[in-house]
This record gives sequence, structure tokens and C-alpha cells, in this order.
Amino acid sequence: MTTPHSPTPAREAASALALGREQASRGDFDGARRSFEHATRLDPGQFDAWFLLGITHMRDERRLEALPALRQAHRLQPGQVDATRALADAEFHAGTPGDALPLWQAVVAARPGDVDARLKLGETLNRLGLLGDEIANYLDALALLPESADIWMALAQAHEDGGDRDEALHAYRQALRFRPGWATPLGGLLALQRKAPPAELVEQAMAFQARHDLPDRDRALLGYALGKIHDSRGMHAAAMASWHDANAARRRTNGQYDQAHAEAATRHLIDTFDARFFTRPGAAVGSLDERPVFVVGMPRSGTTLTEQIIAMHSQAHGCGELPDLPLLVKTLGNDWPGNAAGIGRSFLEERAARYLEAASRQAPDTALRLVDKSPLNYFNLGLAAMLFPRARVIWCRRDPRDIALSIYSENFALDARFATDLEAIAHSIALQTRLMRHWQSALPLPIHELQYEALVESPESQARALVAFLGLPWESGCLQFHRSNRAVQTPSRWQVREPIHGRSAGRWRHYANSLPGFDPDSFPGAAADRPG
Repeated sequence: MTTPHSPTPAREAASALALGREQASRGDFDGARRSFEHATRLDPGQFDAWFLLGITHMRDERRLEALPALRQAHRLQPGQVDATRALADAEFHAGTPGDALPLWQAVVAARPGDVDARLKLGETLNRLGLLGDEIANYLDALALLPESADIWMALAQAHEDGGDRDEALHAYRQALRFRPGWATPLGGLLALQRKAPPAELVEQAMAFQARHDLPDRDRALLGYALGKIHDSRGMHAAAMASWHDANAARRRTNGQYDQAHAEAATRHLIDTFDARFFTRPGAAVGSLDERPVFVVGMPRSGTTLTEQIIAMHSQAHGCGELPDLPLLVKTLGNDWPGNAAGIGRSFLEERAARYLEAASRQAPDTALRLVDKSPLNYFNLGLAAMLFPRARVIWCRRDPRDIALSIYSENFALDARFATDLEAIAHSIALQTRLMRHWQSALPLPIHELQYEALVESPESQARALVAFLGLPWESGCLQFHRSNRAVQTPSRWQVREPIHGRSAGRWRHYANSLPGFDPDSFPGAAADRPG
């Protein structure tokens, strides 16, 4: 019999919740998680316990673990804005932007002047390929917050994705106007006008670069942009010095490339996915759908150009750089790829269906090919073959010296540590070649090699071969890719809006003294790496 002083589940849950709060305040997040989990078991209707459990997971960047708790908190109190916001963030980072979208829309409806929510809604719309809606979101926000530099900055980048140079320039100028001295829009203005930049902007950027107290984040942004201006003026030594400065700053901020880890990861993939892996009895597959096409290769090897050519075909759809395969690898945990053989059919079928939903989101019904041009998916082709054994792969190749120079001079994502050191780039190219040669021998997927230099020399013959590899009839419109109005979200966004030209081929010769370790003969499979 329960006495007035006997603990009830609700009281015990309240005590566990209070303990969890106290543990979290001390930084004991493991203890807090256990307390919040205990509270949810004792009182499954306790909103605070579910919400705080999810938030604690999010603090440790364990977003997948956070999802069930945050979903339950949202079910219990769907109108609670903070819970809706946390769930939206977790859904987006778990690779389900379609589920995040209505949640961010609800947050913005409740808090229309919330800059961070507007930016997150814009990022979600961008991921879904809804560029027009993304721009409309920023314009709506600016009607309420006309002096928000952050919103102007996001609008500028959206206009760049859409190929609207004039509107992008205007938005960058507004961002700089409302936050003078901000390196991000300054770098954007310089990059868009690098052939004829305003002298005052160049002087301002060079003055910033000369400061010893300039934060490394700003030093990197301006260093990349100034290097390109020097390069366009034929000042190659000054350009390389600026890129050295930018990349040193980025290494200090984000750390060094881990060569040993990269080698071990590549070796593990090769050892796991041998030819017998795909022919073993009872090997599970996800889907026999023939639409997926994976365009892979080193960044700056022509992957965007390749996708643009294919996307102009009436029976193909360019998906951009889908995050789904890398996110799936993360969900498979630290045991991947050692646990690959144990993955069952139901899991693969469910994940293949999710991938196809994302890839076909904006595709017309006539699309027989769905092109995912995430370059670094060359790491994930074993998983791709498990999901889609009838998919196709296009491997983009380019002179490693031009790849190295192009990567080193570009402002890549913060986690691309290989991009900030020339030796690391050389090592990455060599590993990529080794892994791709392995995939050619082990995968059940057909792999088409496309050499960038051959493409710019003979566009039609190379494009015809590409389209034939995809099993599609030739369409001359594939050579009019530069007339496409589709959004492009890579550093090549402006190059692919021009007809094919060979100006970038052989550009490394201006920097030969800085690239002593990039002789194509020194790379695995060297004969295939040689231009032409």
C-alpha cells in the first residue's frame, strides 16, 4: 500500500529530472543523460525529461541519438517552440531535411524576427533544392530586419547559387554596409569581381591581411580571395603567398590532415569490399533501381561540369551533392566497414528508398538517371553497390597538378583538412587513385573514366561517350549546359555557366616551383592520369 510518504513513479521521475539538471549544470553530461533516461522510463509523459535528454545528446553532437527523445518531446507538446527548434536542427543534421522543413517553418511562424531560425530555414530550403523559396524567405526576413547583415549575407550566397551576379553583389554590399569590416562579404565581393575588383576593396583586404591580430577565420577568407585576384593579374608569386597564408590559418583553426588515418581507412575499405564480398551467398541488396549515377573523383576534377552536361538531357536529373551516403556511413558507426557483411536486406531496402526519395525530390517523372555528384563518394562506393547494384559510376580524372592548385586556392569546407596542405592533397590524390583502381576490379558497378583535359579538347565526342555510358540517346542540348538556370552550389558555379573552355587546363605551369611532388608519373595508375 502506498503511504503519503512513499515514492511514486511521478515523484521519482521528478527527482531524477532534478538530478539530471544539476549534473548538466556541472558538465556531467553522461550522468545527466542517465538521469533523464531514468525519468522518461518512470514517467513517459514527462515533457521536460524527453526534451532535456535530447538537448544533452545534441550538446555532444550525438544528433541521431537525440532524435527519438526530441520527437517524443514534440509529440507531447507540439506547440513548444524550443522543442520544435531542437527537433528541426536534429532532423536536418540527420539527413532528413524534408522532415526538418515544416518544423523550421513553424519556428519562423512563431518567431518571424528570429535571425537564426530564418537562416536555418534558408539552409533547409537550399538542401531541398528550393532556391526560389530560400530567396523568398530571406526577402521576407529583410522586410522585418532590413539591417541584418547575416540575412543579407545568406541572400548573397543564394543569389550566387542561382547565377544572379548583380543581385549577389548588391546583397554582399549590403552585408558589408551593415557590418563594416566583415571579412565574409568582403571576400565574396572580391571573388565575384576578381577580374576587375574595386581598388578600395583590394586595399582594404590587403590591409586586413597585413594585420598580425587578424583572426585566422578572416585571414583564410581574405587570403583565398586575394590570391585569386593576384592570379588573374599574372602575379603568381603573390597569389601563392596569399594562398599559403590562407591555408596556414585554416590549419591552425581546424587541424592537420591525418595521413595515417586516411591510409588505414582506405586499406579497411579495400580489405572489406573485395570481389568475393559482392558474390557471397545471401548477400543483401537494397534496390534494383537503375536510376542512380554517382559522379566521383577529387574535388575540382570536373565533377560539376560532368553533372551539368548530363542534367541537360531530357531523361536525366542533376541532384547536386547529396549528403545521404556520407550521413548513412556515420549512422553505421565506428565499426564501418567491418560490419558491412552483417547489414540485412530490410535495412538496405529502407535506406535505398530514403536515398531515392531525396534524389528524386525535384526530378521530373521522365528522369531515367539521377546524378549524385558528391566527389568524395569514392569512399562510399562499396555502400553504394550494396544499396544499388545496378547503379553507374563516373570517375572524373584531371592532371593532379591542376587539381592540387585548384584545391589549394579554394575556400573549402572547414572539415576538408586535406585541402589546406599541398603534401596532403598529393597524398589524397594517390589514395583516391588506389581506391578507384580497386573499385574497378571489385565492384559489380560499371565505372566510366572521364578525363577533364579530353573533355575540354573534344567536348562533343566525350559528352557522347558519357551519355552512351548512361544508356541514353544522344541529345545535342547536353552541350548547352552553360544555359541552364539550375542552382549550382559548388566553387565551379561560375565556370559552368560558360561554354567549355580550356583556360584552366595546364594552369599549374605558372606554379610549377610550388608543385614539385605532383609529377603524374609519381602517382598510382600514372598512365591513366596523364592528360589526353
